[in-house]
Amino acid sequence: MLLRCLMAVAIVLGLVCAVLASWGIERVRARDRAVAIEHMAATATTDLVRARCEANPNWFLAGPREAAPSAALLALPDGDVLAHRPDVNTRPVEFFAYDIEYIGQSTAAPRMPQTIRARLRAGQTSVTEPFVTSEGTGVQTAFHTTWDGPCAVLLFRMHPRPGQWRERAMMFAALWAGAFVAILLVAWPLDWRIRRLGAQMRASARTEYHEAALVGGRDELSSLGFAFNAAALDVRRLQTDVRDRDAEHRRFVAYVGADVDEPLRAVLTSGDTRQIASLALHLGNILTGARFRDPRVRVQDPVDVAGVVTTVAGEFAPQAEARRVALEIARLDPGVVLQGDPAWLAQVVRNLVAHALQREPDGGRVSLDVRRGGDGRFSLRVIDTGPDLSDEELRKLNAVRRFRGDEGRGADLRGDIGLSLAIVHEACHQFALQLAFRRPSTGGLEVELTGQTGLSR
Repeated sequence: MLLRCLMAVAIVLGLVCAVLASWGIERVRARDRAVAIEHMAATATTDLVRARCEANPNWFLAGPREAAPSAALLALPDGDVLAHRPDVNTRPVEFFAYDIEYIGQSTAAPRMPQTIRARLRAGQTSVTEPFVTSEGTGVQTAFHTTWDGPCAVLLFRMHPRPGQWRERAMMFAALWAGAFVAILLVAWPLDWRIRRLGAQMRASARTEYHEAALVGGRDELSSLGFAFNAAALDVRRLQTDVRDRDAEHRRFVAYVGADVDEPLRAVLTSGDTRQIASLALHLGNILTGARFRDPRVRVQDPVDVAGVVTTVAGEFAPQAEARRVALEIARLDPGVVLQGDPAWLAQVVRNLVAHALQREPDGGRVSLDVRRGGDGRFSLRVIDTGPDLSDEELRKLNAVRRFRGDEGRGADLRGDIGLSLAIVHEACHQFALQLAFRRPSTGGLEVELTGQTGLSR
């Protein structure tokens, strides 16, 4: 369809170009003919020409015809009757004499055109204009010679060349063909590139935009191809995000079904509050991990660390009391404020306190400590009095790990990486906090979070 349109446009533009070019060429030719006939007429205003014209105006200036009658024949009493007349067949260039009344003095002279006669009578000394014949358009000029008698006005006429209309038609056809071919040669490569780029775009779409369109050059069409490749890259990125989100959704549903829903139904029949609290914590980790994977959900609110610690301690107080474990806040300096999501920091503290309670035997002690230091730094510590960890266990806990979303289900903070530890590491990264596991001098395990107040990523 595009090629047909281009052909039609090329034909129309070719016709327009041919018409304009033909008109311009004919204008130049007409001007050259007018200049030539005027120069020829200018050479006829001499005394010799006047004498020859007045001597025999019937033959002089009648064009290149046969010889005039001899003077002896014209001297006879009936010489005018016996002398032959000039033929009226046209010549390429003719010139005739007229008297002051614009009457031709030769039997071969044409009738003075009315337009020329009117303009000469109006006071113009010379008039040049075209005249139309069956062979085409010629040019003629008439002017006053200031001579009295039969040669008062001279008319010079240049007839068109034979076959002028055929020559014009051939010239127009050549110009039209040339313009058409030139426009087509310009449009054809563009049409070919458009078709090739369209085919590559369709092929890229069939492969889900994994194959980019091959684009060459530095023009508008190349810009279109580059824009398509950039859009295809965004589409591939969106497709990857959609697949990742689908996988995360399936994983989330599987986690909630296997690790929360089914165990919660079993626990409700037994009334084990400790197991219910563990399931609630695990569900919170799953929800927090799902929010980690969504970059559009980024909360940047002030987070009061002391308030978070107080809230979490209150949440675990019943569980600690049931196990006869002393859960206390050793120190709580106010004014420690971070920027970020309060739910993330709360989940970190929940995981650390839950781990400490899991390690702690009945009758043990877990303490929370929030301290402000110099230069705006602070520390948050969770200390338990449970069994000491080996160097290998501490090394695994201190290893830098980021949340991936595929961490093993049900694993705690000890040993292999689990969901709880992954949540702690990722949240600390978001808040620009340093996480350290160490053995205090009194035994047990100390977990310390340090950072700068007011910072987040």
